[in-house]
Amino acid sequence: MTKGIEIEDIVPGRGDEAMRGNTVVAGVRVFLNDGTELTDTFLCGPKVKINLGKRECIAGLRYGIEGMRVGGVRRLVIAPHLAYGAHGYGDRVPPNASLRCEVELLEVRDSDVPKPEDFPPGQQLLVCHPGEAARGLPKWQLHLEENGRCGVWIEFPIPGMTWRHTRRRAILMQIDQDVATALFQSAIALPCQFPGECLREQDLWADTTERAHSITRDRQNSLCLSIGLWERGQHRTYCWMSENSRALLESELYRGISSLLKPLLTPDPVEQPSTRRRRLPE
Repeated sequence: MTKGIEIEDIVPGRGDEAMRGNTVVAGVRVFLNDGTELTDTFLCGPKVKINLGKRECIAGLRYGIEGMRVGGVRRLVIAPHLAYGAHGYGDRVPPNASLRCEVELLEVRDSDVPKPEDFPPGQQLLVCHPGEAARGLPKWQLHLEENGRCGVWIEFPIPGMTWRHTRRRAILMQIDQDVATALFQSAIALPCQFPGECLREQDLWADTTERAHSITRDRQNSLCLSIGLWERGQHRTYCWMSENSRALLESELYRGISSLLKPLLTPDPVEQPSTRRRRLPE
């Protein structure tokens, strides 16, 4: 048993066994010690897909699922060092918090290939900004469903630290249906209206000068945002646009997203980073 995880099998499963390297689908509920249920982090939901061989969620959850069988229900108590550690997670998980997880294993897969049923019905819009520590720009992703359900994930760079050590924030919100529809319509229209400003992969390069990070840039070295429309896990449209593109900046898509993100893109005051974290070389 991994040190730092308490495991209690509530219902023993009888199906396939989850092993490291598998991808699993599970129902996951997460609670703080005071009983508060977390509903807006990366790892909660009635149907969460987790690759046990990748760092896609906290280590305690990955390790705690190993050995379960499909149909089983397991309770985990995860120590802080295998959860969100000394810095916690935004305003949802306090520093040095232990977590209690209830996991129901639904499926075990041999690969990480997604299936159509993994995705909600309808279209999804994903807009990503790669961030740039040199200018203090946070990295963010906005995921919007047609019904107005919206998730935002933000990583704030810490001066002198690599992108492995960021201040993170995750927010779930429900936006007005008319606003959601307008954002989808603008995203669909951009490649048709401005084909010259919607860039292709051959127009881009990956800037890796910032440690533990890759910034997508165009041939003029401008940072680029990605805009993708998906349906059941399949691309409908996908393009990149320069942060300086007038077509992007004047679009209803960009104005709407900027309005949603403006109150979220200022990091909360926090304590100074731990001196144990590795600093960038001089």
